[in-house]
Amino acid sequence: MANINEIFGRINQSGNVDILYMETGENVTRIEINGLYPVGSNVSSLYEHPAGIELILEDALRVGIEIEQ
Repeated sequence: MANINEIFGRINQSGNVDILYMETGENVTRIEINGLYPVGSNVSSLYEHPAGIELILEDALRVGIEIEQ
């Protein structure tokens, strides 16, 4: 499970934010933040998301995820 200081966001073609590990650039599948729901999911980021976590930009900014420029 990833902590906020281990991850960053990259805006994708849909305008949403893919959440990635800073060290490797790999998709993050779980984040230790309560009440955060990935796009198209009815379970929070505390649960495993095998395809990776995608957030709307507003949610990523709200929880303090750094967005790649």
